[in-house]
Amino acid sequence: MPGTYGDILRLCLLTGQRREKVASIKWGDIEGDLWTIATDTREKNNAGHLTLPAMALEIINRQPRLFSNPYVFAARKRYFTTWRNRNTLNADWTVHDLRRTSRSLMSRAGIRPEIAERVLGHAIRGVEGVYDRHSYREEKAHALRALAGLIDNILRSPGEKVVSLH
Repeated sequence: MPGTYGDILRLCLLTGQRREKVASIKWGDIEGDLWTIATDTREKNNAGHLTLPAMALEIINRQPRLFSNPYVFAARKRYFTTWRNRNTLNADWTVHDLRRTSRSLMSRAGIRPEIAERVLGHAIRGVEGVYDRHSYREEKAHALRALAGLIDNILRSPGEKVVSLH
């Protein structure tokens, strides 16, 4: 799906983040390959800082910068919010399904469950959630690279996956 909406969907899949987090990225939230995810007052937790894989950075970097708008996915004076009537192919599908798909693909890529949960920004419960203050930045970066690699492999045509052994 081309355009802003398609790019937001791709970024949702590549990062496992909620649609509002992705749609509301500001240029100032990105420093090099690091995305600092703003925390809303109602949130218990979020992914914090994510080192983005190259595929995600390509999506961000191809967005036009509008001088008066700080958002990567700019729409008028805000960020993209036009979610209604976008899903014309399958009424049973939601953007949040991409988050579930990201989590499942991380498992398929061999990412440990506790790391995948941190990538998604889920609150870690119990003693671990209280006492473990490690940022897991490198582990989350590895998880997103593995996820992007798996997605890239899935999207490649079968002919591109064959390597000659001559």
